Amino acid sequence: MCGIVGIISRKEINEDNLHVMNDTMLHRGPNGSGIFIDEGLGFGHRRLAIVDLSDAGKQPMHYLDRYTITFNGEIYNHPELRAELELAGYEFLSDTDTEVIMAAYDCWGEACFNKFNGMWAFCIHDSQEDRFILSRDRFGIKPLYYWANENSFVFASEIKAILAYENFGEVTPNLESLTSYLDRGPQEYLSETAFSGVKRFPFSSYSIVTKAELLGGDLNAKSYWGLTPNNAKASYSKASLSKYSEDYRLLLKDAVKLRLRADVKVGSALSGGIDSSSIVSMINEALAEEGKFDKQETFSSVYKADGTKECDESQYIDLLAKHLNVKSNQIEPNAVDIPDAHAKMIYHMELPPSGTCMSGWHTFKLVSQSNVVVTLDGQGADEQLAGYDGYVTNYVANTGFLSALFESVKVKRATLRRRAMKGFIFKILRALIGQAAALKLLKVDKNFLVKQTMPLNEKLKQDLFENLVTLLHYSDRVSMAHSIESRMPFLDYRLVEFLASVPAPYKYRHGWSKYLARISMAEKLPADILWRKDKMGWPVPEEHWFNGQHKIWLHNKIENSKFLQSYFPSEIEACKKAKLQHKLKLLNIAVWSETFCVK
Repeated sequence: MCGIVGIISRKEINEDNLHVMNDTMLHRGPNGSGIFIDEGLGFGHRRLAIVDLSDAGKQPMHYLDRYTITFNGEIYNHPELRAELELAGYEFLSDTDTEVIMAAYDCWGEACFNKFNGMWAFCIHDSQEDRFILSRDRFGIKPLYYWANENSFVFASEIKAILAYENFGEVTPNLESLTSYLDRGPQEYLSETAFSGVKRFPFSSYSIVTKAELLGGDLNAKSYWGLTPNNAKASYSKASLSKYSEDYRLLLKDAVKLRLRADVKVGSALSGGIDSSSIVSMINEALAEEGKFDKQETFSSVYKADGTKECDESQYIDLLAKHLNVKSNQIEPNAVDIPDAHAKMIYHMELPPSGTCMSGWHTFKLVSQSNVVVTLDGQGADEQLAGYDGYVTNYVANTGFLSALFESVKVKRATLRRRAMKGFIFKILRALIGQAAALKLLKVDKNFLVKQTMPLNEKLKQDLFENLVTLLHYSDRVSMAHSIESRMPFLDYRLVEFLASVPAPYKYRHGWSKYLARISMAEKLPADILWRKDKMGWPVPEEHWFNGQHKIWLHNKIENSKFLQSYFPSEIEACKKAKLQHKLKLLNIAVWSETFCVK
């Protein structure tokens, strides 16, 4: 895991400036740095050594006197790909996945991307063809930003590296993006960012382009992977459930084993929910099979102070630690430190998030105080196994009449029952008068209700490629801010493709979300964790902090923000009556504009 930066220019590369750009990402790679400069080309790299800790793993790296790469990420199946390439006659000077990427491209061309199982963002220069190959992983786990004018194309893992480019100019806001953020929240899956002119390279994509095309702003990005969900209506059977649950368990186990490949110590971020608990259990199992019985370490944010206990999951964290005999490291954020931690978070997040991300921030701060360098985390399961409450509406609206009625009545929690009944009512109206008339009669926003009533697996696919991408941005930033690599077994593409094929009745049943996962892990996890009815997922006691001791600080930051005064004056006036979630967005913009001197 690393930080990368590159300049492709009509002019000579300023070596000193490239060093400055590279060093803005010291946190992403504290174990070393490197640059490579050729005519009109400059690559930089900050290294966090994970695989092959020797100098043979240094980047930018060269191969076959033809390719030069700067690469951020991990290709977990690189040993298998290496063996395949060696049979084809390729030789290697290191044990790194970096060298394998270049050999794979030389051997298979653009088909290599679908062979990679991992997370990545990289740029390769092919000196023989004088072309540039840019690529990003299937789900956007690893970031890649770019900026271009008529003379230069600049890319980097973080925007701050691009802003440090000597010819970037004044930092100005993308007001359309910021307005959208205030209205709809962060949308990290879009190409536009809050910085004018800075864009995201699309995930699941690659570009093979000339220097002239890059300087013209023509990336011609193409998708190399997609997902086709199973939207067919299917009946439930115990035999199928047994088969699906076994396949799920084996795939998840192998995804975990792949992500344990590292030459440094590995741990886990544990929230106390079924997803992260499943990962911890699978790690224990995999380590035992390898004959490794050192106690695994987990890391968690907890909340035990008065006013914050509704966000505390320590009882489940403690329960799992005892059940699996792991060492539980826990941290409780100190309310006094929140303003300072928030400012650091914004600096590393670079783009305003929806809240304060303090649980994730402090969890990885805790990891950085240990000798663990890599964590395996539970991100990505909710968007595949229907883990959020709102998915019950999608399920009920698209299942059989009797099943829909049963689910609507069966659900115990009032909020969940209302969501189920919404889907049931829409189902009846759609059958009686048609979808268009039903939407009109219900007097709701068409786009909103369509999302709520589309087939469950289709909605999961949409959230996988939209909402989850934003959460992955958060995960990358809070982990890398503390020089920790976060790996996500639930986003092994084999598991994702499998779960997209599993019919909806096995994901939601009898009022239980993630039904398949609960059944699959029944013999692995304590029942109190497995059948939890509440879903929390790294909650943060923002109401307590910002309606309490930091209330005045919050309002002062918003009201005194010159940026907000210039561009969003009406928001300042309406702030006192706004909900806290909206106030936090304004706070994030105010601190963001100060941090990056946005004019």
